[in-house]
Amino acid sequence: MSNTSKLTDLSLAKNNFSGILPNSIGKLGLLEKLNLGWNSFINEPSSPELSFITSLTSCTKLKALVISNNPITGTLPASIGNFSNSLQEIFAYQCRIRGTIPNEINNLSGLVALSLYGNDLSGSIPNTIKGLQKLQAIYFGDNKLCGSIPNDFCQLPNLRGLFLMANQLSGSLPTCLWNISSLRYLDLSSNKLTSTLPASFGNLKDLLVFNASLNSLHGNIPSEFGNLKVVFLLDLSYNNFSGSIPGSIGGLQSLITLFLEHNDLMGTIPETFRSLVSLETLDLSQNNLSGVIPKSLDKLMYLKYFNVSHNRLHGEIPSGGLFGNFTSQSFLPNEALCGATQFGVPPCKTNYVDRLKTLRKVVIICVSSAISLVMLVLAFVLFWIRCQKSKRLPIEIDPQPVAEHRRITYQEIVEATNGLEESNLLGNGSFGSVYKGILSDGMVVAIKVFKLQQERALKSFHVECDIIRNVRHRNLIKIITSCSNPEFKALILEYMPNGSLEKWLHSHSCVLEITQRLDIMIDLACALDYLHHEYGLGGSVSTSCDVYSYGIMLMETFTRKKPTDEMFTGQMSLKMWVKESLPSAEIQVLDKNLLRRDGKNSLAEVDCLSSILKLALDCAAESPEQRINMKDVLATMKKIKAEDAGPRKPPYVCYHQLYFSHEDQIAFVVDCGYEDGGWLC
Repeated sequence: MSNTSKLTDLSLAKNNFSGILPNSIGKLGLLEKLNLGWNSFINEPSSPELSFITSLTSCTKLKALVISNNPITGTLPASIGNFSNSLQEIFAYQCRIRGTIPNEINNLSGLVALSLYGNDLSGSIPNTIKGLQKLQAIYFGDNKLCGSIPNDFCQLPNLRGLFLMANQLSGSLPTCLWNISSLRYLDLSSNKLTSTLPASFGNLKDLLVFNASLNSLHGNIPSEFGNLKVVFLLDLSYNNFSGSIPGSIGGLQSLITLFLEHNDLMGTIPETFRSLVSLETLDLSQNNLSGVIPKSLDKLMYLKYFNVSHNRLHGEIPSGGLFGNFTSQSFLPNEALCGATQFGVPPCKTNYVDRLKTLRKVVIICVSSAISLVMLVLAFVLFWIRCQKSKRLPIEIDPQPVAEHRRITYQEIVEATNGLEESNLLGNGSFGSVYKGILSDGMVVAIKVFKLQQERALKSFHVECDIIRNVRHRNLIKIITSCSNPEFKALILEYMPNGSLEKWLHSHSCVLEITQRLDIMIDLACALDYLHHEYGLGGSVSTSCDVYSYGIMLMETFTRKKPTDEMFTGQMSLKMWVKESLPSAEIQVLDKNLLRRDGKNSLAEVDCLSSILKLALDCAAESPEQRINMKDVLATMKKIKAEDAGPRKPPYVCYHQLYFSHEDQIAFVVDCGYEDGGWLC
């Protein structure tokens, strides 16, 4: 094989090959990718070091080396540092590699992913690792590494995944760890770490997974956890955390799994948990929690696993929603819970003392109300008498305005937009045009001027005033004030400097990656869900129209084709084009910027994009009755995003392995665990 001098890509993975890894492969000078994983290869028995690694250092064009899942056995040679800068990936997990990680590893300056997971490595993590400036993912889990976590990890500017679970690491967590803004996955579980989590933990605003279970961490859970807006897995179980559960965790609307069991947490279960709309798994068992189980938790429509056993809770167990699927294992033992018989607790009773207290409150309220009514009548009579005596006196009016909205005149709007000049035009709609304006104090605003000559424009103005004045949501634009006279009506809104989605989709100089597009459409779905289901805006007709429009917009976002594109003529439309591509030809309609240049997209990537297009078609169904509602749209989009970033970790997972594609910055996770006598991946 060493005579195949022009060979660039050699893969013998997942076979039944055995025998000694041949050093002669090192003669393949043009080799770029070598994959020998999942076989039974061994190292040269007479050599304690992996001599095969040394032989490969002469392959100066090698980019990827995979020798995982072979019983190779041996130590990593210092010569590993002699690989050229072209080497980007080393996957050598579960190879029975022993000894220490050599300091010379810092010479691999081109390395993007390094996986030594599941070996017998010992000693400390070398501080020379800071030389791997391009490194994105490190897998040192399931070894025998000891000592502290070095500060040198903080000097890796591109680090996205750090996996150090199942070692013997001890001491405090480096404070600089919370300043690695690129971090997405952090697994420190099953070690001997002893420190607190600082408030600066909240700096990791793009973190997706954090697992620090099975350590000796202590102190309070910082309220800054509420800053982790995109995290979908938090595992702090089997530690020594104390204090109360911060209510700010309720703001994590992307959270799917939360493990806090086996700690010393006390206080009540926060009412804010009702906002965890994506939550599927919640374990609060083996703590010192008191109070009641919030009844609002039965509104969590995706909750599949719930455990509050071994606490000091009392009161009624909610029985609505998915709580009907839980058993006594989720609630026993506790102090004084009551509820349905399936929960293994006595039925709830209203005792005599409680009834007496309730009756007393009712009596007090009734008496107070009667006294207030009598006093109100007396006051009215006295006021009427005084008015009769002073009919001719002028009535003074409080000069203070009721509202504190800023007052802006028509003249100020004209000056702010240079006479509504076209160069300031941001966009046109059915009932109005939006201009960029700069007010006299320098404040930049967006001014929506209504086309009063259009039918229903006046009604639209009043409706928008009413809605924007009353709604409060982070994804809805804020109103500053309005300007209204019989001939002119305008809304002055906050200015959004990043431009429109249309610009980002259809400009040649702007490209949105798949995660950015998902985030935009999830934010839009959040706003529509709020308007349809919290705010209660509109009837079934208007909400179904919104869902239809959302579906078409979803298609445009991921195909980069406008519904008005010239290719759509006759019976062919954007919707029909997408529908005909499924389920086997979706690649043909997707935006080429989302696809790999070599056309070899992974199955996970294609499944993610295919799921988005299917959801878009469900939104744009012909019959309004068949269209999915906005709450389900939002939940589905969040699930798609979570699966795109990596499958969720169920309670039984033992480890996970993260892969990165260096060229396209795409990540996915394979979770493996043991359940019901077998391994699942």
